[in-house]
Amino acid sequence: MCPIHVNDMSDEIVSAFEADMATIPVARVAGENDNERVMKLMAHMFLRVWTRFATETGQKLTMTPFQYSLGSYHGQMNWVVNEALNFRELPQLELGTKYARRQALVTESYRQKDEDRIRLVFSLDEEEVRGKPLAVNYLLYDSKLKDFKFDKAVEALKAAMPKWFESVATKSDAPLSDFCKENLECTGV
Repeated sequence: MCPIHVNDMSDEIVSAFEADMATIPVARVAGENDNERVMKLMAHMFLRVWTRFATETGQKLTMTPFQYSLGSYHGQMNWVVNEALNFRELPQLELGTKYARRQALVTESYRQKDEDRIRLVFSLDEEEVRGKPLAVNYLLYDSKLKDFKFDKAVEALKAAMPKWFESVATKSDAPLSDFCKENLECTGV
């Protein structure tokens, strides 16, 4: 892995992200139900993004569930998902950090109108209510769980990667926050 510098990063970050996502064995990831399969795929994505940011910026983002509960690292962007973890029942994965305010990439399964769905959002603390931070969600990807397409989720996140990387590398909320406000649909709190 070649180090990526903030000043000339957009193309390099996108290329690195695409290369990292290409290492995910999408066709071999299976599950007893759609939620299990999709959450395993998203765990692969989140683990690779976590690794990329840690190696390139020195910043270790916080992951929920904890990254080493999700999988084990075998070097060279090679993660093996923990098959003992109950991905069937896992409703959400989160990867984030906090500088002035919390910023997190979140994937969550939810139910709407008797339909199981999955979405990928950036959840950003933007406001305070009664002295407590209030997270606002910006939508990257949303689909029926049974119709989930990993390549579409990757494509949706790809455009935000340079600004997210810049936020992490500079420890500043502004690049990602500005990108979300200018380019993504605000879907509420």
